[in-house]
Amino acid sequence: MSPRETTPADDPLDFEKALTRLESLVKEMETGNLSLDKMMAHFEEGSKLVKTCDQKLNEVEKKIEKLVKKGDVIASEPFAPTDPD
Repeated sequence: MSPRETTPADDPLDFEKALTRLESLVKEMETGNLSLDKMMAHFEEGSKLVKTCDQKLNEVEKKIEKLVKKGDVIASEPFAPTDPD
């Protein structure tokens, strides 16, 4: 395997896949049909997925820039989310 090739286990989970898997785990847990061991395994996996999703969202937020026209110059400034209140 060349240095550029990766196995599926090496590929980081993207946000959409992590969220889909998290939703699947929640649905299974909500059925109430899982053993305690399986429920704990789902909870642990879900906790890791939540952390992954949170990290991905934070990375994206840092990359978002808002273009602002200042006179004749277009500059960029970091994205600052507005307070919903």
